[in-house]
Amino acid sequence: MVLTRPGRRLASPVRLRRARCVTGACETSRVDVGSRREQRRSARVLRQMDRAARRRSRSRTLLGDLLVVLGAVVLAVGAGLWVHPGGWDLSELVRSQVYVQVDGEAVAVPRPDASDGRVRPAVAVTTSGSYAFLHTAPDGSPVGYDPCRPVRYVVNTSGMPPSGQLVVDDAVQVVAEASGLALVPVGSTDEEPRVERPLIQPDRYGPGWAPVLVAWSDGATVPELAGQVAGVGGSAAVPGADGSGTWLAGGRLLLDAEDLGALLASPEGYPQARAIVVHELAHVLGLDHVDDPGELMHPTTSSWTELGPGDRQALALVGQVACEE
Repeated sequence: MVLTRPGRRLASPVRLRRARCVTGACETSRVDVGSRREQRRSARVLRQMDRAARRRSRSRTLLGDLLVVLGAVVLAVGAGLWVHPGGWDLSELVRSQVYVQVDGEAVAVPRPDASDGRVRPAVAVTTSGSYAFLHTAPDGSPVGYDPCRPVRYVVNTSGMPPSGQLVVDDAVQVVAEASGLALVPVGSTDEEPRVERPLIQPDRYGPGWAPVLVAWSDGATVPELAGQVAGVGGSAAVPGADGSGTWLAGGRLLLDAEDLGALLASPEGYPQARAIVVHELAHVLGLDHVDDPGELMHPTTSSWTELGPGDRQALALVGQVACEE
């Protein structure tokens, strides 16, 4: 499972509490010390997320193959073999099914909706800079959301500060335009904010992958938001329905309502609040932290509030991954 690390303005997979930066000038010494501490904490959070994702997204290809074999055995009666009047499509018969584990039960990996191609045009790579991906394929290419289907997201508005929806909408527009991915709101939700959320929730969202969850919370409810963490973001790396390929799904963007609320209430705080949400959304789409302070994906807070050249390069690349057939 891929979970984004908090942005640059804050600290690692979670951002530094913005309370220290509401005036737009963070103390360098404090930020540096906090940065190292938050980077270590960030690494621990990501390891926990990955372990949880591996438990939930454990593919069950062997189970699918076994079911095919058992089905074939049932068809063989006595010395003869019953044949479907229309004939069998052997490619379908032998096709293995992949499963993930949801609440202890094996659930088939959702097959993607039919598609006529990309939802939005791909974004050309026109910049160059520092970037990194949270998940990569064996050839080094990024793992991202399927660009031939919309990236659906829902919002839990409980605890959302004033202007919270506006800053989310603005951040969504920024990453959508930079990546060429279609981020589409599909309503509100009562799903509780938590890092380890189920990837498939049929009773709440239907049989497909759960949409990206955007929610507001605090360190008491979400331990990963404790201390100087303003947000946590990321997604799970999941197999394709036929076992081939890897894409992102089931993302989550959890924001500290108190920290972001303080920034949004400050006359100069809106650009920083938006930068935090953009940073976390970039994690959701698959970007990792970089050491270059000129990129928004740098893990510590600063006065930088716009995407850097490496950020734009990475978002364009992650938006160009292959579509699931």
